[in-house]
Amino acid sequence: MFTDSLRRLAFGLAAGAALAATAATAADAEPRVLRAISPWAPAYYWTEPLLEFERRVNAQLGDKVKVEFIGHADIVPTFEQFEALHNGVVDVILGASSYYTGQVPEATAVLYTQLQPSELRENGFFELMQKVHREKANVVYLANVGGGVGKAFRMYLNKKIDKPDFTGLKIRVSPVYVELVKALGGTPVVMNPGEIYTALERGVVDGFGWSYGGISDFGWQEVTKYAIDHGFYSANTAILFNGDVWDSLDAETQAALAEIGREVELWAQDYMDAQNEADNELLKAAGVEFITFSDADREVYIRTAYDSAWTAFIAEHPEAGPQLRALAE
Repeated sequence: MFTDSLRRLAFGLAAGAALAATAATAADAEPRVLRAISPWAPAYYWTEPLLEFERRVNAQLGDKVKVEFIGHADIVPTFEQFEALHNGVVDVILGASSYYTGQVPEATAVLYTQLQPSELRENGFFELMQKVHREKANVVYLANVGGGVGKAFRMYLNKKIDKPDFTGLKIRVSPVYVELVKALGGTPVVMNPGEIYTALERGVVDGFGWSYGGISDFGWQEVTKYAIDHGFYSANTAILFNGDVWDSLDAETQAALAEIGREVELWAQDYMDAQNEADNELLKAAGVEFITFSDADREVYIRTAYDSAWTAFIAEHPEAGPQLRALAE
């Protein structure tokens, strides 16, 4: 169903497309423009793979098809973007599966993979993601561009610990790592990102979970003392196409877009690693201390992260869960 914001956007984009089509009637060689959006602003590093995809498509296929990044949550609210893609309001999105679990719940399993995206393409996991996206939402799952495995998220604290035990700690969570916090004895606290700074400053929470990098974009390093230096999970961002738009492209263009998607998938691994290292240096310069567990405790911590997540996922999806876990590990 269309929300009011999607309806207004669809009307505006349709009017613009009609004007463009009228202007282009005498110039049949004009490339087709595909409108793309992201959950995050272009300056946020998780958006960069979509922008790299845009650059490569426009450089290689610009005489036939172009990708145009038109905005983020300022255009379509974050949790409505997948629906905007499904309804054809936009053509391409950078989709995070945790934002569209209602439409394709199996996609959340991408978070818990322990294989590189290139390996997931070879063992059937990627093909299964393509199948469920197409069947449930008429969306083409083109590329997994979240970067390498195991460095998507980590935990940040204001109380020092020397082992994986969150007993007595109040931790701000999103659904992504709530099971880890509970499994380690902590108290999950749900709050919007905009409230985290003040909550840390006032001691309302003792820590928070977030992406492996990027906390400096919010200034949280100013009120954060420790970072647990053991990342976990894989980022769940993917380049997604509206199925009808994809079907309207000729086979040669589809093949070229798929290849560019695969290339950006590989590129994203190096890019995300570099961003994470840069952010580590920034945190250290800000005085954030990195907590490193012993090898045995690190194994417990990482194993708990994955086992707790898979247990909850399989309980919710008893049919698809075991197969997805088998392919993901």
